[in-house]
Amino acid sequence: MEITQIYLLTPKTIDLETFPAQLKEAMAGGPIAALLIDCDAKHDSEVQKIAQAITPLAQANDIAVLLRGDSRIAGRAKCDGLHLDGDLADIENGVEEYSDRFMLGAQSVNKRHSAMELGESGIDYILFGRLDAELEDDIFPKCFEMAEWWSSMFEVPAVIIGGKDLACCTQAGEAQIEFIALRDAIWNHPEGPRLAVQQACALLEAAAPEEEE
Repeated sequence: MEITQIYLLTPKTIDLETFPAQLKEAMAGGPIAALLIDCDAKHDSEVQKIAQAITPLAQANDIAVLLRGDSRIAGRAKCDGLHLDGDLADIENGVEEYSDRFMLGAQSVNKRHSAMELGESGIDYILFGRLDAELEDDIFPKCFEMAEWWSSMFEVPAVIIGGKDLACCTQAGEAQIEFIALRDAIWNHPEGPRLAVQQACALLEAAAPEEEE
């Protein structure tokens, strides 16, 4: 039985006085496959400080840590992966330069041909949705349609950006999309990140198709 896995996104604003404890709470809630450091820090030095503080915490719990956009900081912080930004040529150049050092992923546009070109670039996962978009409660319909189609057709794993409501886990799980990226649904949960991850895991497990006998 294949269960959709959690691809956790950091908050856009990270306070190192409080976030490590929040991350530990989230990790205590259940299995998390990956953590993407995707924050709006103004200076590279701040991003590096954040990455160096939280990367070993997550890796100690068998979570792959990726950084968005900066290979130098990813290397210094000993991250496992790099999320590449840019157009197809940028992604192809990134794969050529970094594939021997990092797990690589990139964001797709909502066109099938473009997604297939991106999937052939050598990346390790393809993300559907926009990391910088304002989230709604539910998964954006077009992004979901793309991710569901992709997961049914191709070997490169898909990541779908979830909404603010944990009910999006049921939708992704039933569609057998490999990963769901969660941000606000975890960090802004009224009962805290530990219970949020517990609930997400329960929903994903319940939504997974039963194995055929």
